[in-house]
Amino acid sequence: MIVIKRGKEPNSLLKFRKENPDADYETDMPTDVLKDIREQMWEEQRCLCAYCMKKIEAPSVVRIEHCRPRHPQDEQEHDKKATLDFKWMLGVCYGNSLVRGVKPEDKTCDAHRGNTELTVNPFDEMSVRKIKYKADGSIYSDDAEINKDVTETLNLNCQALSLPQTRKNVLMAEKNRIMRKCKDKSQDAFMRELERTYISLVQERNLTPYCGIIISWLESKLKIS
Repeated sequence: MIVIKRGKEPNSLLKFRKENPDADYETDMPTDVLKDIREQMWEEQRCLCAYCMKKIEAPSVVRIEHCRPRHPQDEQEHDKKATLDFKWMLGVCYGNSLVRGVKPEDKTCDAHRGNTELTVNPFDEMSVRKIKYKADGSIYSDDAEINKDVTETLNLNCQALSLPQTRKNVLMAEKNRIMRKCKDKSQDAFMRELERTYISLVQERNLTPYCGIIISWLESKLKIS
């Protein structure tokens, strides 16, 4: 997962909310407003799914996800206003759900989550830092609830999509790039390259597919906690 830096809501969404105070996302959202939301999230997230971090090819195939589910389990009353709150919206992939006959265990992200509440907060850096990666590329957390989020609710170790192996390959490619660049150079030069890479990914937001595992590795090498 990545930390989401959500910007100001699209003007069309702001206008719609003001003009329709009793509107509900599920039944009332105009097509043009949905289009603006998808486009902005796609740009802010650098074309990546907020959960699995795969590349989303175009804004038109972004799935709008609500970090706080629109219909949480055991809800007493449906909160319409909350469904239109842009700060809780995420851009995600379709989680393999468009494949005909796909098994439930082969879906990921929102498609696998349903209306289950999440403990991890994609907008909070410290929350996302609790997510870790094993040598084989699988994702986990020492926090029991967040571990359940990523391994069960979002199914981010889905073998049908080779997610662990893909992450492992991404990390190995980045390690090899850094080693080639720093070959025959000092340890200080190696550390500077790690810092430069970290700044590029985290501060400058030059995000690449599945780079969460790279960020996690860099934080361990740079002793960032």
